[in-house]
Order: sequence, then C-alpha cells, then structure tokens
Amino acid sequence: MSTEGAQFGKQVFEDLNIDYETAYKNNPFKKACVHKAISLLKPGARVLDVGCGTGVPVAAMLAEAGMEVTGIDIAPKMIEIAKKEVKGRFLVADCLEYEPEGSYDAVFIIYSQLSLSYADVHAMVFRLAKSLSPGGLMCVGQDAADLHVPADDTHWDETHTYAENFNLPFWGKPFKTLLLTRQGQQDFLTSMGLDIVSETFGFFQPDNPVCGQEHQQYVIAQRRNDDPLSPPKPLPTEGRRG
Repeated sequence: MSTEGAQFGKQVFEDLNIDYETAYKNNPFKKACVHKAISLLKPGARVLDVGCGTGVPVAAMLAEAGMEVTGIDIAPKMIEIAKKEVKGRFLVADCLEYEPEGSYDAVFIIYSQLSLSYADVHAMVFRLAKSLSPGGLMCVGQDAADLHVPADDTHWDETHTYAENFNLPFWGKPFKTLLLTRQGQQDFLTSMGLDIVSETFGFFQPDNPVCGQEHQQYVIAQRRNDDPLSPPKPLPTEGRRG
C-alpha cells in the first residue's frame, strides 16, 4: 500500500523532473557505483532501477553497457522522459507496491527511498532482495546519517541505526528524510545474508545554486547463493521510539 511518504516524493519529483536530472547527472560517486556494478555483471543482465527518474544517469549507463533494464518511478513525467531517452522498459509504479517480475541480476535503489518511513524501506528492500538471482547485486545510495543528525537528536531510533522524518535540506527547502548511518546501511544489507563488495563515499555538490553539498554513500551488496534471506535488522518494531 502506498504511504504518505511515497506520495510526498511523487509531488516533489513530478515537479522537478528534468531540472533534477540536470543537477545530478554528473555525480561522480553515483557513476562510480554504477560502473562498479557493471564490472560485476554480464552483458544482458536483467536489472531493476527503483525510482529511476528520467533514467539519467543510472538506467542510461546500464542500458549502454548492454543490460536489460526495467525502471520504475511513481512520477509519470519522469517515466515519460525516460521512455524517450533511454533504452529499456519503464513503468509508472509505486516502489511500495511493485512486485518483482521474475528474478533480477541487480536492483538499484539510488536515493529513491529517502521520503519513506523505515518500515516502508525495510519491507521494500527485503521484498526486492528476495528477487535477486544467485550472484545478484543490491546497490543502494543515500546520505549517511552520521554527518547530518546530531547524536542527541530525537529522530534517532533506539538502536541509533537510522533517523527518520529528519528535515534534511533539499532543493533549498526542508525535506523529511530517512537516513541510516554509514555502518548501519552496511549492517542493514548484511543482516539479510548479503555480502558487501563495494562502498563509495564522497561530498557532492549538485549543479544547481539552490542545492547544498551532500554527503553521499553508495553500497553494493551481493547475494552469493540461493539460500533464503532473512529480514533486515533492526526490525521496525525493535528500533521504534516510544
């Protein structure tokens, strides 16, 4: 079921569309993550780009490398642009409701989860991770909580793994955001049974004067075999305050 966070994200990015692409398409850390994933995949690999936006740069890089790309986004204008500009199959879909169609060799969740609650992300990532084929990759990008959220801030969960509904500046305005710590993001993925194969971290300035510098983390984790995965830790109920 779609949630308030997902609909809020739709409203924000439906309006931005091509302006967002222009500001973020030359991000070297995002590109480094995708290049690393491509080096670990075979041409023709079946990949899913969650929250694909206009398809640039992630889906475009994957398509150019010979991957079979499916992209989903809740914002129709984003998908309209992606269909015109990038080779692949692009669908208007809410990531909280999308059911994987078969197995994927890689799933990319690059800054498409930030307006969601931890419970939403927990359920979504676990559902999509279970669709990974043996050797498949889960690629996640976020702003790490460590460098944004004060240690005594009330938005932290009890395990101090994540902060949700934290007002992080985006496009010059407060944006209620979910952030995991750098270590928390890695632990979240490994707790399912995935192995970390790559982490990229750096400070990126979007190409727009209203945007501030971002502290970006990209993690690639691999499903080594077809053993069943476990729900990621912490469970939403374990980390909840109050």
